[in-house]
Amino acid sequence: MTWRFHAVFAVLASVAVAIAIAWGFMLVGSPSTRRLERFDEQRLQDLQAIVREVHAMVVDADKSPSLKGPLPKTLEEVVEKARTERIKLNDPETGEPYRYVVKNETTFELCTTFTKVRNSDRSVFWNHPAGTHCFTINVLDPPPFY
Repeated sequence: MTWRFHAVFAVLASVAVAIAIAWGFMLVGSPSTRRLERFDEQRLQDLQAIVREVHAMVVDADKSPSLKGPLPKTLEEVVEKARTERIKLNDPETGEPYRYVVKNETTFELCTTFTKVRNSDRSVFWNHPAGTHCFTINVLDPPPFY
């Protein structure tokens, strides 16, 4: 084999690798885009964990749907009374606290800022726009958690 054959093979292999890398970025997105998506996924998981804990604290499972106690006044109170999950109170990217507001005896609001839009066919309640978004939760009719 001649050096010319090896040079052509090296060029063709390099082009194939470059095409494969470009195709991968087109399918999956860049590492920075994927990182932002992971932050949004973590935010959603954090909010869902908060909803599960609040629901467990205030809804009487034996007499569902009925309340066994009032909604926690703050997220810190949710953390103190949590029994099944470790509750994260802050955005994983910015460190800003999630916003929790009690609306009435059965309803509260959870807010955070998302980087990207979520428009999934699965568990549509948790879809959100990019930017600040609030989820209104009724503990007597909680959203799905998947």
